[in-house]
Amino acid sequence: MNFEREFEALVIILGKMRLQYVVFKETLIKQRAAIIANNKKELTEILDKIESIYESINLLENRRIYNMDILAQNTDSEIKTIRDIVKAFPEFDGKKLENIALELKKEAQEVKKISTSNAELLEISRSIIKETIKTIMTQNVDPRDRAWRTYGNGGAYSRTVRREPVHLVNRQG
Repeated sequence: MNFEREFEALVIILGKMRLQYVVFKETLIKQRAAIIANNKKELTEILDKIESIYESINLLENRRIYNMDILAQNTDSEIKTIRDIVKAFPEFDGKKLENIALELKKEAQEVKKISTSNAELLEISRSIIKETIKTIMTQNVDPRDRAWRTYGNGGAYSRTVRREPVHLVNRQG
């Protein structure tokens, strides 16, 4: 079995994963702008794109695991990390693999940070909508009633026009 070819394939796979994470990061930045602008059409398109990026990353991740398993078969020790592969195969260019793995890790951390930020923005947006709906649905007095109040000498008020409580959503007339 040609382990050098598998080693190079692992370098290529990690490079492709890094590129996918760069695209993912750019897409999340667009998502943030769409959330702030409340652009539902763009959000829908972005969610479809994010789903396809997830699929690509998962395929590459499965391929990476497969390649690492093939490389682990040649060694006596258990290989769990890129550093373990570099130690197990000193004859190959391990620095190149480590650099790509480090860049991939940085991109993944940035994606995680932006994704968390977007989730917080979505939660804020949901809470605003929830409070707005709660206000609309629980208000059962017509706000115009205040206009028909008259105040007596003692500070108490009485209505000059009698109105029944009216729900804002089910208002008739």
